[in-house]
Formats: sequence, C-alpha cells, structure tokens
Amino acid sequence: MYQIKRSAVALAVALSIGATAPALANNTNGSIQGTSVQINGSSLANVTVTIENLDTGLTRSVQSDESGNFRFPLLPAGNYKVTAEKNGFRTTIQESVKVGISGKTNLDMRLASDDVERIEVTGTTIAMVDVTSSSTGIIVDSVTLDRVPVPRNLTSVALLAPGTTQGDSAFGDLPSIGGASVGENGYYINGLNITNFRTGVGSSEPPFDMYETFEVKTGGYSAEFGRVTGGVINAKTKSGTNEFKAGANFYWEPDALREQRDSSRNNKNNLYRIDNTRDEIDEWDVNVWASGALIEDKLFFYALFNPRSAENNYVSDQTNTSSGVSQNGFFEKDDDAFWVAKLDWYVTENNILEITAFSDERSTEITTYDSVDGGEFTDGRVGYEDEGGLNYTAKWTSIINDDFSISAQYGINKQDRTVRSELDGNPVVYYRYDSTAAFVPTNTWANFTAEQGDDEREVIRLDADWYAGDHSVRFGVDYEKLTSNSNTINSGGAYYLYYVDDSDLANEEIYQVRYRDYNVGGQFDSENFAFYVQDQWQVTDTLVINAGIRNDTFENFNADGESFAKLDNQWALRLGAVWDVFGDGETKAWASYGRYYLPIAANTNIRLAGAETYTQEYYAFEGFADEALGIPNLTGAKTQPDDVFADGTAKSPDEIVDQNLDSMYSDEFIAGYQFQLNDEWSMSIQGTYRELSTTIEDMAIDAAVIEWAAANGYGDVSDIWDGFHQYVLTNPNSDMRIGTTELPGAEGELVYMDLSAEDLGYPDSIRKYAAVDFMWQRAWDGVWMLNAAYTWSHSWGNNEGYVRSDNGQDDAGLTTLFDQPGLLDNAYGDLPNDRRHQVKLYGAYAVTDDLTLGANLQFWTGRPINAFGYHPTDLFAQAYDSESFFAGGEPAPRGSRGRTSSYYSIDVSASYNIDIGEDQTLVVRADIFNLLNNDRVTEVNEIYDDESSADPTNPDVNPNYGLPTAWQTPRYVRFSVNYSF
Repeated sequence: MYQIKRSAVALAVALSIGATAPALANNTNGSIQGTSVQINGSSLANVTVTIENLDTGLTRSVQSDESGNFRFPLLPAGNYKVTAEKNGFRTTIQESVKVGISGKTNLDMRLASDDVERIEVTGTTIAMVDVTSSSTGIIVDSVTLDRVPVPRNLTSVALLAPGTTQGDSAFGDLPSIGGASVGENGYYINGLNITNFRTGVGSSEPPFDMYETFEVKTGGYSAEFGRVTGGVINAKTKSGTNEFKAGANFYWEPDALREQRDSSRNNKNNLYRIDNTRDEIDEWDVNVWASGALIEDKLFFYALFNPRSAENNYVSDQTNTSSGVSQNGFFEKDDDAFWVAKLDWYVTENNILEITAFSDERSTEITTYDSVDGGEFTDGRVGYEDEGGLNYTAKWTSIINDDFSISAQYGINKQDRTVRSELDGNPVVYYRYDSTAAFVPTNTWANFTAEQGDDEREVIRLDADWYAGDHSVRFGVDYEKLTSNSNTINSGGAYYLYYVDDSDLANEEIYQVRYRDYNVGGQFDSENFAFYVQDQWQVTDTLVINAGIRNDTFENFNADGESFAKLDNQWALRLGAVWDVFGDGETKAWASYGRYYLPIAANTNIRLAGAETYTQEYYAFEGFADEALGIPNLTGAKTQPDDVFADGTAKSPDEIVDQNLDSMYSDEFIAGYQFQLNDEWSMSIQGTYRELSTTIEDMAIDAAVIEWAAANGYGDVSDIWDGFHQYVLTNPNSDMRIGTTELPGAEGELVYMDLSAEDLGYPDSIRKYAAVDFMWQRAWDGVWMLNAAYTWSHSWGNNEGYVRSDNGQDDAGLTTLFDQPGLLDNAYGDLPNDRRHQVKLYGAYAVTDDLTLGANLQFWTGRPINAFGYHPTDLFAQAYDSESFFAGGEPAPRGSRGRTSSYYSIDVSASYNIDIGEDQTLVVRADIFNLLNNDRVTEVNEIYDDESSADPTNPDVNPNYGLPTAWQTPRYVRFSVNYSF
C-alpha cells in the first residue's frame, strides 16, 4: 500500500490571512501549477491534468512537460477538482483545491503504476508559506469578515494589516500605510482603479456586501503596479455559479445603543464645550441579491440592490456671544440606494469575458441650524453634496496555449463633486471672536463653497503571461485618462470675516472685516501611461528571483489643454529574492527592493494651472450695506496689505513649473523570515525601510527672484515680487529654471531665470519610515482561528507627503508647508502618522456548529503633538499666521510637545445560524465596537499662538491650545440578519 499526501503551497493566505501577499497587485485571477511525479518522486511527463471549477463547471486540460511541470494561469477564484491521468498509471484526483485572488496554488500530483494494489489518500497538508512571493500584506475574504467584527468599509479592512495606522479625522480616518500619507494609496475593484485622483484621499464607495476578497498590499509590489507610494487595497467582487442563490440581509446601528462623548467633564477635556447630548447617529442598510447561471456552465450573473439610510445629527462648538452661548447644529441625511451587477461569460474554456458595473451615486442633504443657550434650533438652511457615480469595467481573458495568455480591460470610474444650495447666491459670513478665536457662521448661507464638478477616469490595460522554462514572465501596458471638471466659488461670490472684540460681552465691537474673493474653474486633463515587465525566475529548487522594471509617464494639462507638466522615462526597478531555506516549502527568507513613482494630482491642475482668483482685503469696519445678508460697506481704511495668492490670470506653464522638475518617488527595502510551526500555525518577522527620495511641491520664489533680478540688471522688483507673487511647482532644495514675463524692460517677453537652491532657501523634503513586524497566524480549522501582530515603527522627517495632517489640508502637492522657507524652520521631527507601537489581534471561535464568537483588538501609541505659532523673524511666514514651528517666539520642533495618550479598542461579535430548512440559512448577528467605550483623545488643537494677537512678534497663548479635537469612536452596536437560499 502506498500513502499519498496532497499539498497546496501558499493556499492558506487565500483561506484566511497571509503574512505575505502574492505578487500580482491588481489581478483578481489565480493559478494552479505543479508537477506530475511517480510514487518514488521522479518526474512523469505527458500526464493529462484536468481542472474543473466545482461552482461554474469551467474545465481545462493540459499535458505536463518533459520535467513533469504543468500550469493553469488566469483562473477565476474558486474551488477546483484536479485530475491527473496517464496510460499505465492509476488516476489521481484531488477533490477540492482552492484558488484565491492573485494567488498561486502549487500541487504535486503523484501517480502510481497500474500494478500497485491500492492507493490511500491520507489528507491535505496546507503549507502557510508562499516560497515564491517577496511582497508583503494580507488577504482577507468575506468568510473571515463573517467571523471577525470589522466596520463595513475599506479602511477597517486595511487596518487589519500590520504596518497600517489610522490617519487624522480631517481626512476621514483613512489608512496610512508604510509611513506614507493617507493620500498615497491605491484602491481597485476587479482591476478597476477607483482611487480619488483629484487629491488621492479615499475612493469610490460601492456597496460593501458585494466584496468577496480583499488584498491589502503593504510593500514589495511587482512592476505590474504603480502610481502609489503607500499601499494598495485590491478587491474582488462576488460572482455567480451554476447554483441559483439569493438572499437578503439587514444591518442596523441604532442611536439608542450608541454612546456619546462625555460632555460633563471640565473644559480641559472639551474644546469649546461641545454639547454631545444633541448628537444622534442612526444608520441602516439592506442588501437584496441574487446569483446564478443564465446559461449553465456558460453565462453567470450576480446582482445586488442596496437601499440604505444614514442620519447624523451633531452640534458644533459653543461660543460665548453678547446674545448668549451660540452653537450650530447639523443634520445630515443620505438615503440613496447603491447597486452592483456582474456578468461572467465563459465563451470557451480558454476565453472569459467579465463585466462589472456599480453605482455609488448619492446626494447628502445637510441642514444647518442655529441655537442660543441650548434653546430650540432655528429653521434650517439646506445644502447638498452630490458624490459618487456610475462605474463599469469589462475584462477579456484568453489562454492562447499552455505557455501564453493575454487579458485586456477597459473601464470608467466616475465621481460627482457638486456642492449646491438654494442659498448659493448669498455670501459666506463668519464672525471671529477674539476671546476664543472661534469662527461662528451666520444663518444666511448653506455652503462655504458652491462647486459644480466631476471627475472621470478612463482605463485601458493589456497584460500577457508567458512561461518559458524556469521563467514566468508577465508584461503589459496601462493607460489612464483623467478628466476633472471644476467650477468653484465662495457662496455668493464673497467671504466676509468680521473680527469681534468680545472682551466686554455686553459691548462687543466689530473692528475689522476681511473680504475674500475666490473662484477657479475649467476642464483639466491628465494622462498616465506605463509599460512593465515582471519575471519570476525559479533559479534553483530553493531560490526564486522576482525581477521587474516599470516605466511611467505622467502628463498634466491646464484648462486650455496645454501640457504644463510632463514626467517621463521614470524607470522603476522591482527586485526580490526568496529562499526556501530547508527545501520543504515551510520556511523562507526573503528580501526586496522597490522604487515607486507618484503622479501629480489633478488638484494641482485646477489650483496651479487654472485661472484662479484668490485675494483677501482687510478694511476697518464701517457698517453694513445689507445687514440681513451680512454684506459690509467696504469703504473703511485698509488695515493691512492685501493678500494676493492668485490674481485670476492663467500663467504659462513655463511660469509655474520648474523646467528642471524631477519625479516624485519613494524607495523601499524589505527583508523577512517566515516559517511554519505546524500544520496550523506560522510565524514571521520582517523589517521595512522607506524613504521619500524626491518630493514635488509648490513654493514661493520671490526672495530669490529679487536677488536674481538685481544681479542681472533688472533693478529692484520687490514691488512685484512681494513675497507671495510667484509660486512654482518644483523639487525642494534643488536648482530651478523658471520663466517670467514681468521683468521691467523685458516688454512682456518670457525671460528664464536660473535660481540656485541656496538662493531659494528651502531645505530638503524628508520623509523616512522604519518598521519591524512580528506576526503569528493560525488558519481556520473549522473551530478557531487567530491572527496577531506587533509592529514597532518610526516615521520622521519634515514632510508628511501628498497631504498635510497638521492643518487638515488635502491640497495634494500644494500644501502650505513649502510655501515659504520660514515655514520649514524646526519642521524636522516625528511625523503625524508616527505610531511607535501597534498591537493587532483578531480571531474567531466556533462554540457550537451554529454559534461563533469573534473579537478584534487594536492598540496604538499616541500621535505626536506640535505647537504652531508665528515665525518671530520671517515676515513672509508670519503672513500664514500660526503655522510655523514656533511657540511664543521660541523654536518648537515638530512633535516636541509630547504625544496624545496611547489607546486601544476591543470589538466583539456573536453570530448564530438558525436552521430553517434544506438549502436555506438564517444568521443573526450582533457586533459591539469599542466594547469598553474607551474615550481617549486622538488629536488636539495644535495652534499655540493666538491668531487674534495684535502683535505677531509678541503673541498671546491660544486658550484652546492642547484641547481635544478628536476622540475614539464611542461604543456602538450593529445588528444584522442574513437570509439566503
């Protein structure tokens, strides 16, 4: 009698959570490969190997080569039956082999000759180590999320991965991955890029129930993938099978079981005495779905309709006024239904067409109310934010022969960006009170800015796989056309800010009014093109080299369709080595290097290359022209010079973009070791180092222009270059070549100026990240699973990256940080996303066949705290108010004011399967998030110098400095019922 063991190397990552993710980042297919061998281990050629998808009937057959090797590339994820046959040998069958997203399943098919009396199959041994992959990350499937309590959004899934942290609330608590800002990640659905390309912050938000599998890549991406310097969240949707299935589920998060932040504590723990007693959040959504075969074994469908409702009442900061304690209340309502549909057509066994479409179109109604001294709210002002859009993609996959296959994809991703109200004809009016520096709006307008706009991404990509001996080569091209339409203006065409001396509440005095004129608009295009080659070379039985090269081209156009920035020949090397230490597929050591380029955000097209008007004028208050609408008489004396950030003229590209501009990119080094403890447990340790090597930012060049003009015979030009006149897109601390048409005597001719890095006076842009991850995992065995990770990490430098958490600015590539040299003084230190220690622990336990309990623990050390104030000597930096790294005129280096408290959250769940009949399931579930209702402060007010101070060189201390601005999400409960048949 012979005993045969079946192995599926690297399969566990598809079943649960993996320490390292497969190499192909935005590919949602998997593959089966392996070797046909005799019982004694010698290779066996010309074996017919057949795979059959147990759900769809997809069948393919190949013959093993002279070395016994066989492969099935580009397989839809699912369960497969594998059969090996050869004359003179007994047939070997593996009844169920799971193929996951982007994963490789390796099999040894052992065949015994016909004269062997009996063959006994003793079971399946699963190896939890992929000895071919040098990338890092995790894979999470919907079955895992059915066991573990996780909020229903992509961020919460991403935060399961080691090395991911939660960013600031200003950006919606999105994930920071590998020390990058939250605006440097990529999001994909079935290969379609759904990332917000205007600012990089977030993505489209389709119905969560449509997802089947998530791949969170934190490093070591193959050359197939680019245009990110953070991480990748790659998702696959559910698909239909031969078996008709349908169902409905209901999720409800009642306000009655949601805790509020404690508003009874003293003012040290509450900013502006927030009244949380009026807060209400009530959310529910329903999913009705069906899937099956329109033509058995040929044409499959999956469709989901998602009615939903989210209602949110909350109260803003309270402020003392002569009329009493004033506050604003907001009611947000979003009840638009989402939907998704997917078709899979198996035209032949070697040709598959996939079509996916989904809609996340929605209009959020926001009603703003006013209240004094806790009284009833006034009639509200209604505004609307239109978001989302119709998205679709089609992908064709063709297996040409055993060694060559291709795929082609086309897709459209849309995002509405319209902000509107019936009150958009009325100007924005705020009152700023000196005692608290609080900004209190009037009730005559609804939207700060009225915007009509939308974004559209058009995607075309071609990929091919070629197998030649020990080489598995993937190559292709990838093209995106990005179009942003944007017309933005302050409500009513003006923003009036009244400065109020409220030292005597009985006799408040308006002493100054600031008038802001802001508008920008047009259609702006960008184009991204790349080609790549990636080779996985099995050098020996125990050594794999993953080598790839990628070439990216990014081009941005202004509103006139003129190219204003083109970055090409961006060669990115990806190199990794994986060593199967003992040759048994259960232990590996690996190392990788990668370079990743980031394009210029479409936001830059709009803000820098558009005809933007952005000016501010300051007047002594001389009464109202229309008191009801808050429109002042702008007849008083000017109290300070005008701020002219943009004068409404669209400059030529040579005047706004450095002719020496280099690409923005990051370099990454990873090394790790992973081993399997036994059939259930594995452990790994990995170290990561990342460095943002080159940054693209806009910065004022006025001081350098003044010196250059004087040295080159143009005289004193300080009346034009007054410190804020010319902002240029460039690489900090590099020599610049830039044009201007405004030099005296040049008669409007374009003159190029060569400005040295020394004259410009800006330091290097620095962002570095180092981390060590320890990970343990136990795969689900039908009873329990556990995943644990500890991460030590450090993120430091003077620049967070694409966006800026310090002031909540998502102006990708155009943040204030590099606007003036003085703003960089003392800017080096621990960056906002630095969390020195993290612990993540989650798992599930089946108490009975019907009752499963789950838990999810996450712990982070606190966020670095800054102190921002006026620059004591740099007048240009002073104009930005309290945004320099100074406090009371003394240096306050970045992150030097300590940290917020460490915090943790425990989420738990319980689900029960009710037996209601054959082929029917009813599951009831309850999830409790933040079980202990921890309420640690996660962010604080970092403005140290009071911006109402009369003398910026001797400022008062902001009374609200250090007070909380964000807390942990209070405890809340989610109930769900899921019925399927």
